[in-house]
Amino acid sequence: MIDILKSLLLSFVAVAIMLPVLRYALRQLSPAGQQAPLSEGEARYMQKKEWQLTIAYFVFATVLSVFFSGALAMLSSILHMSSEQMFVMTPNFKAFFAPGLLLGLTLALLPLRLSQSTLLNQDYDMYKQYLHQQEGLHSTRLYSILFGIMLAFSLVVLWFAMRWHVNVDENQVQVTNLLNQERTYPHSAIESIHYMGVEGEYFITFEDQTTLNTSYLKPISLDMIALMSDRSGKRVIR
Repeated sequence: MIDILKSLLLSFVAVAIMLPVLRYALRQLSPAGQQAPLSEGEARYMQKKEWQLTIAYFVFATVLSVFFSGALAMLSSILHMSSEQMFVMTPNFKAFFAPGLLLGLTLALLPLRLSQSTLLNQDYDMYKQYLHQQEGLHSTRLYSILFGIMLAFSLVVLWFAMRWHVNVDENQVQVTNLLNQERTYPHSAIESIHYMGVEGEYFITFEDQTTLNTSYLKPISLDMIALMSDRSGKRVIR
C-alpha cells in the first residue's frame, strides 16, 4: 500500500513539474492569437482555477489507475487460465499498478475534458481565453496528438505486461517473461527458496541465477511451494 501511495505521489509531482514545461513548448509551437490578453489579476485567478483542475485530474487518474490495475490482474488470470497445468501464477494488482497508473494518467484526460465546463462553471469562457493566451490557438490539436502518443505507448506497455506468467507442474517450472520468451526449469534446477516474511511471498532462485519474486504473482499456495521444495530437495529458507 505504501509503494502504491508513493507511486501516486510521484506521478502527481511529475505532472506538476511537466505542466509548465509542456505549456512553454506549446506556446512556442502555437503562438497566441490576437485577442485581448487577460489582466494580471484575471491571470492569477485562472492559475488558481487551473490548480483545481490539476487536482481533479489527479483524482480521476487515481480512480482509473486503481480500476485498471485490478481489471488487468483479473484479465491476465483469465487469459492464462489452463486446466493442463497444476498451478498457474499471473501478475497481481501490485505488479500491474505501474502499467495501470500509466493508462490511468492518460485516460484521466477524458473525464477532465468532459467535466471542465461543470467544474469551472461561469469561468469556463475566461479559462478558454486564458489557455489561448498561454498555449496558443492550436493547443487542443497538439494535446490530441500527445494524447494519442501516450495512449499508444500505454497499450504497448500493457501488451508486454500481460505476457508474464508462470506455470508449475509435477516436473518443471515454466516462466514466460514480458517478451514472451519461455524458460523451462526442472525442479532440480531450483537453487534456493526464500520465504520473504509475508504469506504467499517467496524469492526463488534457479541455477542460472534467474530469480522469481512471487510477491508480484498470484495465487501462491502452500501446496505449490511444498511441491517445489520436495521435488528440488531444497528446504524453504526463513
